Amino acid sequence: MCEPTLILTGASTALSAAGGLAGAASEKKASVNNYKRQLAIREIEWDRSRSEYAHKVTQAEEQLDENFLAASRGFGAEQMQLNALFDQASVEFQNDFTKLMEDRKFYGTGKTAERLRSRDLAAFGRSQALTASNLVRAREGYDRDVTDIRQQLKSANRKTLAPVQFKPQPGLPPVKPNTDMTAAYLGAVGTIAGGASDIYSQGLKMDMWGSEAARIAAKGY
Repeated sequence: MCEPTLILTGASTALSAAGGLAGAASEKKASVNNYKRQLAIREIEWDRSRSEYAHKVTQAEEQLDENFLAASRGFGAEQMQLNALFDQASVEFQNDFTKLMEDRKFYGTGKTAERLRSRDLAAFGRSQALTASNLVRAREGYDRDVTDIRQQLKSANRKTLAPVQFKPQPGLPPVKPNTDMTAAYLGAVGTIAGGASDIYSQGLKMDMWGSEAARIAAKGY
C-alpha cells in the first residue's frame, strides 16, 4: 500500500503540473485576446483615417473650384478693363480724325491754310502717339496682372492640395502571438516525471527502512 506521504507528494506534483498548464493556457488566451483587440483598434483607426481623408479630398475639390472661379473672375475683369481702354481709344481716334477732317474744310488755300492744316495734323499725330503709348502701358499692366493672377492661382492650389498630397496608409499590424503549448506540455511532463522519480525514491527508502525494522524486530535487538 502507498504511504500517505507518497500520495500527498504525487497529488501535489499533479496539481503543480496542472496549474502550470492552466497558467500557460491562460497566458496564451490573454495574448490572443489582446492581439484581436489590437487588430480591431487598427481597423477602426484605418476606417477613420480613410473617412477623414475622403472628407479632405471633397473639401479640396470644392476649394479648387473656388480658386479657378476666382481666377476666372480676375482674368475677366482684367480683359474687360483692357478692352474698355482700346474701345475708348478707338472712339477718340474716330472723333479726333473726324474733327481734323472737318476743320480742314474751313482753312481755304494758301500758306496760312497749309500751316494750320500742318499744325492740326501734328497735334493729331501727337495725340495718337500718346494714346498708343498709353495702350502699350495698359497692355503691359494687363500682362503683369494676369501673371500675378496665375501665380496666385498656383499658390492657392498648392495650399489646397497639400493636406491631401499623401494618401493615408494602414498602421503596422500587431505581432501575432505564439500559441504553441509544446513548451508548457513538456514542462508539465517534466514536473510529473520529477515528482514520480521523487515518489519512487521515497518508496525505496521506506521499503528499506521497513525491512530493516522487521529484521531488528525478529532478532529482538
